[in-house]
Amino acid sequence: MNLLNKPHNMALAHPKKKFWNWGPLFFSSFFFFPLLTNWQELSLSDIAAQLAIYALFVFLYGIALYKKGESVTPSLAAMALLCCLGTYVTYGTHSLFGFIGFFCGFNYRRKQSFMMMAALLVVIIISALLFVPVKSLYFVSPAAIVSIGLFIFGMMEQRERLYRDQQEKDQQQIEQLGAIAERERIARDLHDLLGHSLSSIALKAELASKLTAAGANAQASQESEQVAQLARDLLSEVRQAVSGLKQVGFYAQIDVLVTRLQDAGFIVEQSIERVSLSAEQESNLCFIFKEAVTNIIRHSKGKYVKLHVSSHNGVVELLIQDDGIVKKYQCGNGVEGIKDRVATLQGQCDICTDSGMAINIQFKERIV
Repeated sequence: MNLLNKPHNMALAHPKKKFWNWGPLFFSSFFFFPLLTNWQELSLSDIAAQLAIYALFVFLYGIALYKKGESVTPSLAAMALLCCLGTYVTYGTHSLFGFIGFFCGFNYRRKQSFMMMAALLVVIIISALLFVPVKSLYFVSPAAIVSIGLFIFGMMEQRERLYRDQQEKDQQQIEQLGAIAERERIARDLHDLLGHSLSSIALKAELASKLTAAGANAQASQESEQVAQLARDLLSEVRQAVSGLKQVGFYAQIDVLVTRLQDAGFIVEQSIERVSLSAEQESNLCFIFKEAVTNIIRHSKGKYVKLHVSSHNGVVELLIQDDGIVKKYQCGNGVEGIKDRVATLQGQCDICTDSGMAINIQFKERIV
């Protein structure tokens, strides 16, 4: 359904823009022109009546400002009746009909707004014929022209408000979905980070306990030291991850990983192109590379590592390869985590163990 045809629950008044609410009444000063030009011929009762009409109109206008949608109808009916009867006292009421026209354009759906505007024109004509029969045309013309003009401005204001409100709602939904996605990403990142290390700590702690029970205290002590080292490494990684929730960029992360590989004695060959990545893609790639490099440092017996990133025809291609000897390949938690993240990227992951281990990843580039 078109936004302009939907019932809406908006009031014309801006909560924080009082000038917008009451400023237009400046143009109602034309109501007093007949009074200013003929005041010497008017009695005090006539002057008081005109002031009372204007004051009551302003009061009704203030009520209509805060009425939402079609609930403004009683207020507009009262304003139209006041202007009609007030024409008997002064033809300055022709300047007030336009305010009603603006409400007709703003507060109603498209079809209803035209019906209300037509009713307002009828009231203007009736007012002229009843109370200004000699100069009806001079009363109807300005009243109708101003009312139709402000009616159009009212419709334009309604459309702008509706689209602005819709944009704000869309933005809120985007932010909400982004927050949910970010929470899921953090949970997945921490799971990938903690799962493997905690499993290793648990296994080594159980082994140390069994060795102690068997009297192999030296071996038990060695396993305990490894547990402590794993715990320290994990603590360091958690600290990096927490500070990394601000996270270094993908390319900065590659530099860090290359340094780790070199410190571990590997010769690293890099072929890294700059590609356009979304924040989600960068996050996933950081953990893919980190997991792959961690596996190489822990398990590979090779000397060379190749890291490759490129983009061709909108497809990003990644390669992480080492020249170690893989006697028996078993898909562990780390590799499963890599596959899960590639699936999140809606990409493909191919693993080859013919000559060392090579992880090939492809996914569509997202322009940001």
